[in-house]
Amino acid sequence: MKKNDNPNSLRRFKLWRKLLIVKLLCVCLFLQNTALSASVYSQELKLTLKGNDISLTNIFSQIRKSSDYTFVYNLDDIQNVRVKSLDVKDASIREVLDKCLKGTGFSYEIEDHVVIIRPDRPAKQEVKKVTLKGIVVDKDSVPIAGVTVLLKGTYVGVTTDVSGSFQMTIPEQKEIFLLFSFVGMETQEVKVTDVNKPLRVVMKEKVDQLEEVIITGYGQTTKDRSTGSTATIGEEAFTNKAIPTVDMLLQGQVAGVSVMAVSGRPGESAKVRIRGTNTLSGDAEPLWVVDGVPLQQDVPKISSNRINSGGLNDIFVRGVAGINPNDIANVTILKDASAAAIYGSRAAGGVIVITTKKGKPGKMTVNYAANFSMGLKPQRDAKLMNSSEKLAWEQELWDEFSADAYANNIENNRKDHVAIVGLVGMLRAGKLGKNNTLWTHDDFETMTTAEQDAYITELKKSSTDWFDVIFRNSFSMSHNISFSGGSEDVTYYVSLGYNQNNGLVKETDYERYSINTKVNTKPTKRIDLDFGIDLAKQKSRGASMNVNPFQYAYFANPYEKPYNEDGSYRADMTYFLLGSLSDGVGANIPIVPANGFNILREMRETSGDADQSNVVVRVNLKYQFTDKIRFDGLASYTYTNNRMVDIKKQDSYAAFEDHLYFDDNNRELIPYGNIERSESNADSYSARGFFTYDDIFGSHRLSLLAGAELRGDKTVATSQKRYGYDHVTGNSSIPLPPNPSVNDVNRYAELIDLLSREATTENRFASFYASLDYGFMERYLMSLTFRTDGSNNFGSDEQFNPTWSLGLLWHIDRESFMYSLSPVISRLSLRAAMGYTGNIVKSVNKELVLGYSTNYWEGLRTGTVSAAPNPKVRWEKTRDMKLALDFGLFNDRVTGLVEGYYRKSTDLVSSVNMLSTTGFINQPYNTSTVVNKGLEGTLRVKVLDRRMYGLTLGGNIALNRNKLTKFKRDGEGIMTDGTYEGYPLEAVFTGRYTGIDPRDGVYTYELRPDAQIYQGSDLQVADNYRYYRGTSIAPVTGGFSLEARYRNFRLSAGAYISSGAKIINKINSPASYSVVTSYITGEKPQTAYSDLYRNHLNVRKDMVNRWKKEGDTGVKYPRVVDYLGQRLSLDEYNVTRQNITDGTYLENVSFLRIRDITLSYNLPQDWTRYMRLSSVSVSLTFNNFFTFTNYSGIDPETSGAIYPLTRSINWGINVGF
Repeated sequence: MKKNDNPNSLRRFKLWRKLLIVKLLCVCLFLQNTALSASVYSQELKLTLKGNDISLTNIFSQIRKSSDYTFVYNLDDIQNVRVKSLDVKDASIREVLDKCLKGTGFSYEIEDHVVIIRPDRPAKQEVKKVTLKGIVVDKDSVPIAGVTVLLKGTYVGVTTDVSGSFQMTIPEQKEIFLLFSFVGMETQEVKVTDVNKPLRVVMKEKVDQLEEVIITGYGQTTKDRSTGSTATIGEEAFTNKAIPTVDMLLQGQVAGVSVMAVSGRPGESAKVRIRGTNTLSGDAEPLWVVDGVPLQQDVPKISSNRINSGGLNDIFVRGVAGINPNDIANVTILKDASAAAIYGSRAAGGVIVITTKKGKPGKMTVNYAANFSMGLKPQRDAKLMNSSEKLAWEQELWDEFSADAYANNIENNRKDHVAIVGLVGMLRAGKLGKNNTLWTHDDFETMTTAEQDAYITELKKSSTDWFDVIFRNSFSMSHNISFSGGSEDVTYYVSLGYNQNNGLVKETDYERYSINTKVNTKPTKRIDLDFGIDLAKQKSRGASMNVNPFQYAYFANPYEKPYNEDGSYRADMTYFLLGSLSDGVGANIPIVPANGFNILREMRETSGDADQSNVVVRVNLKYQFTDKIRFDGLASYTYTNNRMVDIKKQDSYAAFEDHLYFDDNNRELIPYGNIERSESNADSYSARGFFTYDDIFGSHRLSLLAGAELRGDKTVATSQKRYGYDHVTGNSSIPLPPNPSVNDVNRYAELIDLLSREATTENRFASFYASLDYGFMERYLMSLTFRTDGSNNFGSDEQFNPTWSLGLLWHIDRESFMYSLSPVISRLSLRAAMGYTGNIVKSVNKELVLGYSTNYWEGLRTGTVSAAPNPKVRWEKTRDMKLALDFGLFNDRVTGLVEGYYRKSTDLVSSVNMLSTTGFINQPYNTSTVVNKGLEGTLRVKVLDRRMYGLTLGGNIALNRNKLTKFKRDGEGIMTDGTYEGYPLEAVFTGRYTGIDPRDGVYTYELRPDAQIYQGSDLQVADNYRYYRGTSIAPVTGGFSLEARYRNFRLSAGAYISSGAKIINKINSPASYSVVTSYITGEKPQTAYSDLYRNHLNVRKDMVNRWKKEGDTGVKYPRVVDYLGQRLSLDEYNVTRQNITDGTYLENVSFLRIRDITLSYNLPQDWTRYMRLSSVSVSLTFNNFFTFTNYSGIDPETSGAIYPLTRSINWGINVGF
């Protein structure tokens, strides 16, 4: 065997070869590392800096911008350290830091491109670093993405990823405290006890600061980061409330948001104005947004003298009434351009964003809430005469104006004028006989004077309060049940609601059914996919009368009765009879059906029922590309069906009046019923998508958003009417002309055509938008928004309207010079912003509009040009500027906000007179300007804040000054509608009443200083008396609240104040001098108070306090004159123009109303656990019980002959399972 063949030698050889390979590898690695180090060293950062008196933070910022180095330091330590002189060129970072920190008492260490600045230590120690890890979740263990994690005392931090996890490397410290903050959550300060153990942090919602979360519909932020004027209301303001509509629940809650009821009718939308009215012809209401989807309803009106489809616009049209308040989680009101400009040309009236509830992970929870309400009749009355007073008043007027003339006629067989007023006048003049027969009846027999006196005495014994007849105490209720729950990946929320609201007025009621479904899913860590379906159905029932029931109740004589002794409807003998009683030439003698007129029969034999069905489908998609980049998409489809059925049964006075053309003068008419069906079907869609980029680098925070939106809507409205309708069978047989002529063929054919109508509207919009939010040290913030909207409502040159806003925010309390005041001033922020929003006037057409008629000529369509083309009509624009100071004192025990704003709306569309040679009288143009400016204040004080008890008081007040600064229109009517340049919108121009002249008993009015009086007739010229007396829009609005708690009891109260509004409180009586004759040569009464014939119907109790003879002083009402009597020539030297004498009726309708007082009790947990329930609460609420006002009518908020608001007592229960 050879030596080389020795197995041991062979093994040694193989081992030596392996070692050699290892050595070669080590040499290669060493050479490679040497080369790499040399490369890195050769590419070491070179800096060139030069400057004098530079702050250290500025130098660090410059280094950070030109390199990948980051700095860790305590800002409080070095913010005042400055370098007197620095001049380096191509220096290394260490050389720069050595020069900068020399003599400052600070040193540095560099580890992996992290520069740590710290005070000098006696002995240099090696800086160790630790890596912290953890996860952030909410109380339901759901991970929260985007939580800011900061090392306390520094600006070093990270944000959690989509799984809620974070990781950060920091220098090792003896004590480590981390700050965790997120929108709507309490900031958590966590001490790290074990750096090797992952942290688990549970974030808690801000229980008493949920309003700090601001949801814009395009995302959400916090009040601390918002530069705009916003207000947020939590779900407690809407849950299980007696008031069923969202808009009225907002009343008095927010400064600068005026909410006024236009009617107490159930289901009626309120009038909402945010910081005044800024349009003349457009829609001044705010934009309502529900879960990111704007409400879009545009029901076209059908023009026809036989069709009344405008009823579709009277109720439900806003769509707000269909929202179940119990489903609301949050309402955010965007008041200025900085907050609302993201909505562009729809935001001039402000934006109200509603966010509904969604499910939370965990086992299913069930909540049931019920509310039972008893509505009470109005607490105030109109102070009208009763039977005894009215009959005595009529006797007084008969004795003064008619008795002598009537006696003279009887004695001398003459036919001189005799004024007949009221039932007493009818009796004395022989117009009312035995058995209540009228002089026109065949069996008429007059009464003797003794019989007349006995009849009057009997009538005095009973009196009918007609308001009491048409009003009622009503019962209403609501029921709501919700189910929610799910897992961490899928949550759900389903609610069902039912509300029944029986109106204050008989035969009026309202019902709402609602279903709200939400499913929120998380298919992956990066995707959120949400689905929502809202179903709502509303029904409103009422009468369809052509006599206003409130006007009737005001004027109907108290001795009239609603029923006969046998229970049948009793005809009103006086309401429509004045013209027939008159001996004047050309008196207005109405045609009354044989069964007469009875208000209750009208309310029951007519109906106007409205029905709305609404479906909204929404899909939301969020995709997190990275921790910093996200895409949000929203698509929605809405279908709305409005139906209205108007029925007038044949026995009603309304059906008698609504007859066909050939029965206009038929006094023997046998009434026939009719039915009108109106319907509109609306489809609307909205699709939008936007990208957001969020990043925090050092002391800077940046958020970018950019996207686009498409939306559109189409509405088709139809209406059909049938005469000869039988409500029993549902059939109809249209009457025919009794004696048809050749002309009847065309007229009847045209009638048939007019009984069916159709109208269509269609709108399309395209929008592009972007926003930028920047924050430095969370102390200085800026927001910039841009949007441009395009619409088919305008010509091609004017289709797009760019809008923008810029907002600035300075948190003054975070400055170092405020630290010493922190025990007192806990929060102090200054906001400033300006921007533009827009508005669209859909009633103005860019193209020529041809209105087709029902007539054809040789087979061709015919029509009229109803609107001239206007290709230059454009968007209305509003420039908005504001300055606000937000403060908190004593650890926010006292919080407040003071804000001033200036809003200028230009290019407002208004009607301008044109030369008649153009074929048009006027044309709408963008010509007018309106300015709104005002101040707002909000204050909230926690008077007591203990665990067992507490007391919180709050209030808000707003002053808005509105002025029409540019307006051009000619003609006499320039002031009659309250529109005049230099004055507020809805201004009141009238005379200034100064008293009653004791010489002749007429009203006197103050002459203007510039009045031109050259002759007696000049005293009749209205311009010599016209003054600006105020505005019908209250310039001051506000609200107050009280919240008290003791153990499980809660007491809350809310009030609303409206101050400074002036109205002409004149309710026109159907009885007046114009009814008794068509002649215009009589003694014209100066006002209705002077009109003798107005007293044919009921009047106020104090009408007896009137001027009777020369020298009377201290009286309230002027002399009464008979238009057909002897002329006194009082109207020749005294102003009688109505727009001046209306100043007599001017009233201030300021009021303070206690909206609600609620006492609630939560059952103790021991009791609920025993009952196997999670919670039980009961409540008692008094709504609208107290109103303080000087207004003389029933309700100052719905002044005049309008459906008043209801007082109610409510019982509520809320049970959680």
